[in-house]
Amino acid sequence: MSIWKNKHLLVAALVAPILGVLSYLVIDLLVSEKPHVAKAGQSYILAELPNCRYSSGICSLKNGDFKLELTFDRLGNDRLLLKIRSDHRLDGVMLAQWVNENEESRPKPMRATGGDGLNWSQEIWNPDPQKQRLHLVATSNDVLYIGDAALKFTGNKTTFD
Repeated sequence: MSIWKNKHLLVAALVAPILGVLSYLVIDLLVSEKPHVAKAGQSYILAELPNCRYSSGICSLKNGDFKLELTFDRLGNDRLLLKIRSDHRLDGVMLAQWVNENEESRPKPMRATGGDGLNWSQEIWNPDPQKQRLHLVATSNDVLYIGDAALKFTGNKTTFD
């Protein structure tokens, strides 16, 4: 008996993929988080984008339309000038270097490098691109944005402008 002659198998073969796609869409509609505007007094996690995992010279952190772009300049003597660029005006940024639970530097405030609040910088010492991470908190319009990024993007020897 051929599969094409059995009506039950033919109908099941046609209906099963349709039901699978429809159930996926309905479940997504029911349980997915709806995008909303950031509310004052709330905190939001910034996702580390893939360019942070490689020696790219740039690291991006993002949540919705809020994005921070981290770059650096080498200053010599195991020092880096870490720079943050934002599309949204920031009220302040705190930054800490993290190695493990026992070794984390004290959070330090970054300083604005312009009157617009879009560019910030901080000098960091002895960065280890293979082991260390950056923990940062940025505030904008009374909203906290919390980010965590690998320092691997600083592994190259050149700078990017």
